[in-house]
Amino acid sequence: MSLNDSVKNESLPVAVWMLFIATITAMMGLGLVGPVLPTISKQLAASPSQVTLLYTSYNAVMAVAMLFTGFISTRLSIKKTLMLGIGIIGIFAFLAGFANNIWTIVGLRGLWGIGNSLFFATGLTALILLAGSAKARSIILFEAAFGIGISVGPLIGGLLGQFSWRFSFFGVGVIMAVVFALLLIYVPNVKEEVVKGKENTSLLDPFRAMKHRSIAVLGTSNFLYNFGFFALVAYAPLALGLSPLTMGGIFLVWGVLLALTSYFIGPKLIDRYGSTKPLYLILTLFMIVLLVMGIWTNMTWLMIACIIFSGALFGSINPLFSNAVMDASPVESSTTSAAFNFLRLAGGAIAPFMAGLLAELFSPHVPFLVGGCFVLGSIILIVLNRHHIQPVKSKIVEEKPKETILKVKDFMISDVISIKPNVTVRELLKLLTKHHIGGVPVVNNQNKLIGMISDGDIMRYLAPKEGSVHDFIYGVLMEEGETEQEVLKEKINTTVDKLMHKKRIYTLKKEDTLEKTIQILSQHHFKKLPVLDLEGKVTGIISRGDVNNNLMKILSQK
Repeated sequence: MSLNDSVKNESLPVAVWMLFIATITAMMGLGLVGPVLPTISKQLAASPSQVTLLYTSYNAVMAVAMLFTGFISTRLSIKKTLMLGIGIIGIFAFLAGFANNIWTIVGLRGLWGIGNSLFFATGLTALILLAGSAKARSIILFEAAFGIGISVGPLIGGLLGQFSWRFSFFGVGVIMAVVFALLLIYVPNVKEEVVKGKENTSLLDPFRAMKHRSIAVLGTSNFLYNFGFFALVAYAPLALGLSPLTMGGIFLVWGVLLALTSYFIGPKLIDRYGSTKPLYLILTLFMIVLLVMGIWTNMTWLMIACIIFSGALFGSINPLFSNAVMDASPVESSTTSAAFNFLRLAGGAIAPFMAGLLAELFSPHVPFLVGGCFVLGSIILIVLNRHHIQPVKSKIVEEKPKETILKVKDFMISDVISIKPNVTVRELLKLLTKHHIGGVPVVNNQNKLIGMISDGDIMRYLAPKEGSVHDFIYGVLMEEGETEQEVLKEKINTTVDKLMHKKRIYTLKKEDTLEKTIQILSQHHFKKLPVLDLEGKVTGIISRGDVNNNLMKILSQK
């Protein structure tokens, strides 16, 4: 099945579409200021290099903040991180509308970027988890939302900017308040899987991720490409000098093409040619567009045509880059996203200011010509490192299309025996003995997992006498009150929330593979693993016996 078919044929939860809408609104800020840059420049007496700092401060702060998003999201939860990001965007966008000088807006725009960084890096991970599907499918949705947001941003900026450039910023503040409420109501708490014993993301993880060749090459290549991207987006409105509404209309068409190609063309290119090969051609076309704009900068109609056409190119480039790095990366998606976005946004931070400065020092032609040279560097880097950035995961799927992958849902036990945290050790021992089991999940009133407890935990807590587990349980139950010491009598009535495991709990989802289950059980010596849905509710459980039985079935069929 192709990526397009996957998107069309599978229904998505409401939470996914709410997050899709939130992503659109969060991305609006990127292109919002474009149509009103000439107005801000005139009314606040700011030079081209100064007004382009609205892009530079925004992208620079985003780039640095990207390195901390994984650290923050693993401690706040993904939902709280998303809401924090939306809240920050709304507050500082609204405050920017009251500014009376360019430097205040630049500063507030930078703080605005903190909110976008929290949302931008965490949003893709949340979509992957909420959609419950392949990474490529979630990336398509994310990039489509990115494109729509970029197209809607200039339109709103242009419409509101006709009355006052301040209204553009006020409008974003109001929209973010609405989106904040939607996230609060419709998006559940989701958590990325813990990998290789890591409970939380370290501040150093994104830096470690950049050491991987695939992330370093694709991130640096996107860094160079973004010089051209933001030379066009940030400086073109100043070069043309058209009204906010006219510029908003131009970038609306540009953004619509970006959204359409990211949703339809990008996936087809990935299905047919992979993630990296199409980049050679599309980046070459973009380089030509920049050179044309640099040579014929004074031809307004040609400049407009090039801007609009570039939207189609950007829509194809963005999902290709994102899919390539996600497929080739050996680390978690949130860490990959943080490292990759830091590298590519660094280019977006330098390019706007450089474009304005080059125009002031030389001529309006130079920013586009220099941008074209940077895109050429991006192409050369990809070509030289093409063997290190191949989408390995995609190749595996293509080589074995008919292979049946056994998933958790195929062999888990759905009839789960669980307990509440206020159950006593005595009651738990009776339950374990009655059902001949060695452990159970601990859940709250909503059936959400809050801990795990096993017979081994009880034995260690009660300091049992030597013998088997069932002998010990029998002794505790039958001889209690006759031969046990007072301390044991007290402990037997303790509630399980005092000794259950609350941290470093490893869980599975229904769509996880048998291979992943075996890896966790073998590495960490667990007897059982709970299976959770997207809301953290226990829907099944898997034991070593379940895995062994299924392995015997597989071996007997060969």
